[in-house]
Amino acid sequence: MLQILDVWGEGRIVQTVPGQNLITGFSNAYNLNKIGQRISNGPFAGEHIPNIILVYEYDAPDFPLDDRAVPHVTLMGAPITYHVAREMCRVVARPGKIYLYDPNETDRRMFEAVAFEQGLQPLGRFLSSELEPPFNEITLLAAYVYRAPISPLPRPKNRQ
Repeated sequence: MLQILDVWGEGRIVQTVPGQNLITGFSNAYNLNKIGQRISNGPFAGEHIPNIILVYEYDAPDFPLDDRAVPHVTLMGAPITYHVAREMCRVVARPGKIYLYDPNETDRRMFEAVAFEQGLQPLGRFLSSELEPPFNEITLLAAYVYRAPISPLPRPKNRQ
């Protein structure tokens, strides 16, 4: 099982809409969300969010995770503040990836300013069908994917 942190995630939600199923979230991800938040839509609306990691605010939450702890970080169609972008970049492993599904242009550019400052590299915009499982199961339009590089090895100290 891949270790995934879904920021503002509510778990796997499958909604039937005319002509298709709308799928968001993952069955086995850790869902970071605000205390008191419940599943907001789909057949389990109003129930507790599975595998939840609690934060106390939306705009400037401190993720209760160690630096570089999570290999895959996702965010789906939710607003991205500067602080959220910084926390996502802080907790993504080296190497690791961040997937932004359908961000608005302003949020994406702000995220990229933070990400590039921290050495993350854009891999591109991918349709869900072009991604590896389970990231290909999300039916939103596309995901922008960023790679956190491998950390450099510490330099040995010169003895002179």
